[in-house]
Amino acid sequence: MFYIIINPTARSGKGMKIWQELRKELDDKQVEYRYYYTAKDRKAGTIVKCILNKDKGTVNLILLGGDGTVNETVNGIAAAGDKCFSRLKLCYIPTGSASDLARALELPDDPLKSLKRILAAGDGQMSWMDGEPPARERRTDLGLLTYNEAEREDMNGHRRYFIVSAGIGFDAAVCAEVARSRLKKFFNKLGLGGLVYGFICLKGLLTAPKADCNIYMDGKRVYPARDCILVAVMNHKYQGGGVMFAPEADSTDGELDLCFTDRINRRRVLFVFPKAYSGDHVGTKGICIDRSSEVRITSSQMLYVHTDGEVTTRAMDISARCLAGKLRLLV
Repeated sequence: MFYIIINPTARSGKGMKIWQELRKELDDKQVEYRYYYTAKDRKAGTIVKCILNKDKGTVNLILLGGDGTVNETVNGIAAAGDKCFSRLKLCYIPTGSASDLARALELPDDPLKSLKRILAAGDGQMSWMDGEPPARERRTDLGLLTYNEAEREDMNGHRRYFIVSAGIGFDAAVCAEVARSRLKKFFNKLGLGGLVYGFICLKGLLTAPKADCNIYMDGKRVYPARDCILVAVMNHKYQGGGVMFAPEADSTDGELDLCFTDRINRRRVLFVFPKAYSGDHVGTKGICIDRSSEVRITSSQMLYVHTDGEVTTRAMDISARCLAGKLRLLV
């Protein structure tokens, strides 16, 4: 039996249309399932927590949404109890406007194909007949971010999980603006939601605040990044709708990849940023790449912080660590 959580507003309402197509396939195959819709007052995290509290066995969860919906779900699993990670299998069918998780995992663009692969994992004959191989379980790392000194006092000591990336500075400020941008809805209707990030990035590069940051890696190394625009903490290669900040990131290696700037002027950033879509920014002076299982970032001023594109506050001291193989993911 499958539990299914649907974000009906994903991709400007197309999430509901996609679900209706998949529901027909489930009914035709006589698959047993229960489904739930997310809403402003009923997010994916709340739903999955309720499911885990009621069902004490192995939970097969199919999630239809974007990176934000996945983030809510992962944090909902954690809220239900740390042991719940071991008894939940997450099956992800991307329906968001620009899913960096789907891009990194190389998931099919066709939601129906993804569903058939998931069903084949439970019954090998069911979807082999349709020409689709079964999805396979993989243990993937999760990141855990802690707000050590935040602008909102109630956030001090607060922890939040992330599956794709986290960041402080420019990239988080862009996420905050994208979330409230009317452009996102317009471009989503055209199927070009990922472009919103790029447009707002170019605008923000001219105004993003710079700060002096100290980056502590594995509790030993300290990197002083001066006039720093951003520090991206990556579990996967992409964020922001296809920007390849960390070309070598591997979500199964037990480490987080870092991309940050050091003493780079705005004109050079404008030149380098487009290269990040292909990963060619690596090696450019002022762009630093590193890897660590634990990292702490302190800033000389309050900067926006995000986890998987979700922004809740600004901070000037955060920590992140990698939780190796924490999530059971069916891909």
